[in-house]
Amino acid sequence: MERLVNRLVCCALTLSLAPTAAHAQPHHSHVADAKREYAAIFSHPDNPCSMEQTTAGYDDCIGKELAFTEAHLAALLTAVRGIASDDAPASPAESAMLAGNTELALINNADAAWREYRGNVCRLMEAGMAGGSGAGATGDECEYRMDRQYAQQLTDAVYLKILAD
Repeated sequence: MERLVNRLVCCALTLSLAPTAAHAQPHHSHVADAKREYAAIFSHPDNPCSMEQTTAGYDDCIGKELAFTEAHLAALLTAVRGIASDDAPASPAESAMLAGNTELALINNADAAWREYRGNVCRLMEAGMAGGSGAGATGDECEYRMDRQYAQQLTDAVYLKILAD
């Protein structure tokens, strides 16, 4: 009897989870991509060039770190856009009704605004160096740090969305 009850409970759980699993299926590859890109971004430390002894060495190092992070951030954004696209409205009428308030449009708007904000903040930091030899590295370091913060914010928003599905 206990064995029969266990099998019934197991079957009931399987059936109750089936719609959730089916609904989550389109996200699977995009979520995996997002996780992979996020892990790549944070596989490097907060201050990856701290051991550099010269301005030129630090400048070269932080430039490479920024390029690495930006490449993975671009791939992360592609995955996030894929997750949003999977949930895009099915009909053109539904799309028109939502206009600029679809998740994909909001991601694109937020990304454009964030890039402008990052550029302004990092140029301000460079200006504080008054054209000194470390100005370029200061700007790159600012962008590196802000890219990492942005990656964290994006994934927080996406994972909250996935949990809500």
